[in-house]
Amino acid sequence: MATINTDISQKVDIIIKANDTLSLTLDIKDSSNAAFSLSEYYVFFNIYGTESDDTLIGASNLTARNTELSLSLTQSDYFDIITNFTLSLPDAILVDDALGKFTLSLSSGQTSLTPGSYKYKVKLKKDATIKTWMHGKFKVNE
Repeated sequence: MATINTDISQKVDIIIKANDTLSLTLDIKDSSNAAFSLSEYYVFFNIYGTESDDTLIGASNLTARNTELSLSLTQSDYFDIITNFTLSLPDAILVDDALGKFTLSLSSGQTSLTPGSYKYKVKLKKDATIKTWMHGKFKVNE
């Protein structure tokens, strides 16, 4: 039996220390290992509970990309199925379009999650296309 797999995402677990600042830079590469142009892409990083899909932290480059594209999308336009949105950070991700890099920055107050295991996803959105690039456990140590 043949299989068609359209899942391009990579599973990567992240471990942080509660109440520490977080700066996480990710390089996105294409299939030939060249920098993937993030031009016109919205980058979303959401942390959610293991027992529900309620987002605890939703970080993005929403404000900067809206300004660049003269649009006015909101977090709720993207996270339309999330019922409990604890912390929205539309400026927490800086993107270097040409180098295919983005940096997630969270303050110590924003990482003050209860120690334990959570899940996260990194999604890229351009026009109507949404792709999950990374996902995995997001563990918070004491």
